[in-house]
Amino acid sequence: FPRVQGRDKKNTLNLVPRWVMPDAQDTIQPLRGVVKDYAWGIRGPDSRVARFALESGSISEIDPSAPYAELWLGTHPSGPTMLEDGRTLEDAVGDKLPFLFKVLSAGKALSIQAHPDKLMAEQLHRENPENYKDASHKPELAIALTPFEAMC
Repeated sequence: FPRVQGRDKKNTLNLVPRWVMPDAQDTIQPLRGVVKDYAWGIRGPDSRVARFALESGSISEIDPSAPYAELWLGTHPSGPTMLEDGRTLEDAVGDKLPFLFKVLSAGKALSIQAHPDKLMAEQLHRENPENYKDASHKPELAIALTPFEAMC
């Protein structure tokens, strides 16, 4: 497929199939995710979350003593992604996304989690929004970017 290829003002490589978005160079904007600093996160520059956040402009520097556990990309109210032009991702796409993309950088074993299905999540949120912050079920998929051990 023909591709739009080149480098923008920040020397970022743009490589987008022209059939996907003919004017891609004018419309694609970097996303600035939200960093979550849970205690189990890897600290400082060893954390992929810290490095991705720095590269994307989500943070301006890496604190060597701080935990960088998760980088959220999505429309969740507890961590809305921003675009370079100052809009939220939700404003840019016109609605909430049905998923929350997370990059995890776990320095310690994580607890087992059980999430309700969609109908139960909606009911729990409606009845107890203080403890169930959103009405979304939370299907999960893990893709290891670095060596990773899991117990399933």
